[in-house]
Amino acid sequence: MNGDHTVGDLAQVNEILESILSNMGDAVVVAGRDEKFLIFNPAAQRMFGEGATDIALADWSRRHGLYLPDKVTLFPSDQTPLARAIRGEETNRVEMFVRQAQAPGGLWTRINGRPLRAANGEVMGGVIVCRDITEAKEEEFFRAGQSRVLELIAEDAPLSEILTNLVLLMEGQAEGLRCSVLLLSRDGIRVEHGAAPNLPEVYVKAVDGAPIGPRAGSCGTAMYTRQPVVVTDVLTDPLWADYRDLAKISGLRACWSTPILSSKGDVLGSFAMYRQEPRGPRAEETRLTEVATHLARIAIERQRAQAELLALNAQLEKRVEERTRELREKNQQMEEELQMARELQVALLPRQFPTIPVGAPPHESALSFLSLYFPTGEVSGDFFSVFPVGEKAAGVLICDVMGHGVRSALITGIIRGLVEEHAKLAADPGVLLTHINRALTVILEQAGTTMFATCFYVVADVERAELRFANAGHPSALHVRRDGAEKLDGEEPRDPAMGIFSSAIYRTTTCSIAKGDLIMLFTDGLFEVEDVTGAFFNEEQLRATASRHAALVPEEFFDRVLGDIREYSQSGTFADDVCVVGMLIRRTD
Repeated sequence: MNGDHTVGDLAQVNEILESILSNMGDAVVVAGRDEKFLIFNPAAQRMFGEGATDIALADWSRRHGLYLPDKVTLFPSDQTPLARAIRGEETNRVEMFVRQAQAPGGLWTRINGRPLRAANGEVMGGVIVCRDITEAKEEEFFRAGQSRVLELIAEDAPLSEILTNLVLLMEGQAEGLRCSVLLLSRDGIRVEHGAAPNLPEVYVKAVDGAPIGPRAGSCGTAMYTRQPVVVTDVLTDPLWADYRDLAKISGLRACWSTPILSSKGDVLGSFAMYRQEPRGPRAEETRLTEVATHLARIAIERQRAQAELLALNAQLEKRVEERTRELREKNQQMEEELQMARELQVALLPRQFPTIPVGAPPHESALSFLSLYFPTGEVSGDFFSVFPVGEKAAGVLICDVMGHGVRSALITGIIRGLVEEHAKLAADPGVLLTHINRALTVILEQAGTTMFATCFYVVADVERAELRFANAGHPSALHVRRDGAEKLDGEEPRDPAMGIFSSAIYRTTTCSIAKGDLIMLFTDGLFEVEDVTGAFFNEEQLRATASRHAALVPEEFFDRVLGDIREYSQSGTFADDVCVVGMLIRRTD
């Protein structure tokens, strides 16, 4: 009884095992050490196209269509998971591509293999469990294809290349599927070729440039109506009346077209699917259409945005070029005008100096003059004037307007005019500067600008043998005698610069002069130079330099003084406008 019960139990177990193997979704294959198949369940038969066969291991890959993941190279038979299991090796998650008569398109399988061992551990054979992962693998490839299309978009690849890759990706998802992308022309009335790598060339050329409309095939109608158009049989549908013969030549029977809309809702083009048999789209094909139109929209919008950006850049470059040309012309004009202004400004400086007494020959004049002028720009804020005051006196006025350039030069012109306007007051320096300051301040206030000017004015009266001078915030003139040089105004505080306080009163100071004295007037650009350490050459150093060369004749005196200053700066140039006037007392009456 026990023996019969045991046999019955084993039979039941075998029946259960056989049922499990028969109903498993995964393929199970078992082979013995002699490489003969022992189990080949129905799932395995479906996967590999036939049941167990009596063939040698070396022919397994060829007979069952086993390929490496490249889909081209046969899987080495001795390296298959089953062969390795028979040798006692374990394998996990080996991916293999299978192509056989029942699955000409091929399928993907993932295999785990284990050796079968006896109680003593001896290998008796091997078993493999194979799972069909075709759907997951195709989804993986599909997503990779989408990523590649997005990469091409991000890389700004040509639109034709992007759309061709997109169409090929869609066609690869279903056997016999052909696709195309058409673009809507910028004027919105015609279709333009986008991509159709597997449609007949005659069809592509015939459609390119065709007008859209309510009966313009699937694509032209979809663009016109802004709605998907499904034509299950192009040979009978009225929408294809004008394209029926073309469809026959091209072997097309069905066409489903969906408009590609921009993010703003504008029609950009259409995506179409074609079949050689009359039918409508299936669910998976509708899903492909959604993906394709989305990616096409991104690509077309980016390409148009890039084109618009390039056009805008071209316009901007043209405008910049035109503006640059205009500015260059204006700069040239300004340079010419500044050059003319400089020439006029220099021309207004005294070139011939008065003789004293007025009308005396130059060699008999009681006073002689010398001037130096070094503007740093086209026009300068420094100027000087020398003019007779009565019969036996001459006035020397030197002025330095704040800043540089045209504004400063304009103020010098105003001051020059005010000096001429108040010429009758020239004998008293303080009175003259007071009147000029009052008028200048009013002019600047009316102009709404803040400017000021420093000024030193001295009158040399040879009949009285005296100097009369006034200082409006300017560096003091130097009184140079053979034994040295001193400031004319000593350590007295200077009156304010002109153009600031309209009520300012300027003082007149007097001192005596003698034959051989030299009066040196200058602007602050003469001594405001820096050495290599950044230290300035100040007024006291200028006085000391003048004292060293005081015994020289005026021409040599000025050459030596300027030479010392240039040597101090080691640059040979001045950072600010420089104006220097020398007045030699040749005799007094």
